[in-house]
Amino acid sequence: MRRTHLLVILLYLFQVQAGLSAEPTNGYKSLFIGHSFFVPMARGMPAHAHRAGFKDHEQVVFFEGGDRGTPGYFWENSRHRMDIKKVLQSGKIELFGLTWTGVGRGKGTFEHFKLWVDYALKYNPNTTFALAMPWGRHPARYKMADFEREMKRGFRDFHDLIDRLREAYPKNEFFCIAYGQGAVELKRLYHAGTLSAVDGQTKSKERGTSGIFTDALGHPDKILIELGQLVWLGTIYDVDLKNYEYDHGFALDLKAIAAKVIAQDDYHRHWESDK
Repeated sequence: MRRTHLLVILLYLFQVQAGLSAEPTNGYKSLFIGHSFFVPMARGMPAHAHRAGFKDHEQVVFFEGGDRGTPGYFWENSRHRMDIKKVLQSGKIELFGLTWTGVGRGKGTFEHFKLWVDYALKYNPNTTFALAMPWGRHPARYKMADFEREMKRGFRDFHDLIDRLREAYPKNEFFCIAYGQGAVELKRLYHAGTLSAVDGQTKSKERGTSGIFTDALGHPDKILIELGQLVWLGTIYDVDLKNYEYDHGFALDLKAIAAKVIAQDDYHRHWESDK
């Protein structure tokens, strides 16, 4: 009986260890595919990674608008499909980042993600996968409580997807970049009347004002892009944002907000140094 208990404990410890990320040293060769709520964050990674000391960070980014930026559309009929496959065929991609537009929208089901996961692993069995969770569409329409409720539901569904991928591919790392929560944090400050860093919730080109979002659909204005990029950096590279030397230009502690977003999501990367 004791031997059985020992085997169970050892199996558990092995699973925990397998889920831990080794501390990155030089930077990842990365591939990111997604839509306009995703790509502005991805495009900021080279500058941030290099500034933070990860000089070998390299990346390729592919963009499709809206639902076409989900994995299934990229796989089936994207103009970029063959180019993405060629990048993966090099066998050099270490980090593959993808996103979705929510349950019932686009083509972001487990089966759609699985198509790209299988293809990536065919050429590099050690690929790590970053699943980036965006904010929802038309965010300014929502009252704060309703927006929070919708985002919590979205995160629950997204985490379920990650759980399924982790179960299907136990030898690989799948983690969440919870940058969509950044929109929740900024919107909360706006509704509380304490977001003085921008002029309003939505930018107005006619009046020359800034916002969290640039339009009614919810495309990110500069403050949300800056926050999202910090969440990406802290999640992917375990950067101590409090001590990260970078001036984003806003009279708001975006680094602290980004660190809070990362800490609150249990599906971020779990580092060996956290043990």
